[in-house]
Amino acid sequence: MDREQAIEFLSRMYQEIIVDMKIEKIPDYFSKQYIQTTDGVSTDIAEFTSHVQALKGIVNSISISPFYDVLFDDDKQTATLRYTVTANKKGGKTGEIEVIAIFELDNDKIVRCNEQSCPLNQKEEFKDLASVNY
Repeated sequence: MDREQAIEFLSRMYQEIIVDMKIEKIPDYFSKQYIQTTDGVSTDIAEFTSHVQALKGIVNSISISPFYDVLFDDDKQTATLRYTVTANKKGGKTGEIEVIAIFELDNDKIVRCNEQSCPLNQKEEFKDLASVNY
């Protein structure tokens, strides 16, 4: 895929999987061999699915800013994104988390993601949201 296709694909993935939390859509975007490393903690596709399920139990809503920065390598099929996640927890607290994520794509699926997250406010309440799991 080219840069524009990758941006559209990743934007759609974020909308369906993270914002709308449609767990049933995960196979549409992610390889069965998917590995994600968030803040130094690696998870496989089953653990990623559990992460999305955990988010559904913790937050009322999540929104994602437009991508502030996008770098795409056509040859390696990697996309690097920087964006902000705004999460409204069920207890009423709202926080923002800046994320830098590097995605590896293969055959129109995400095979790997390495991301770093940093809460911008409410640091203690939101520091583990990017890696929360059951």
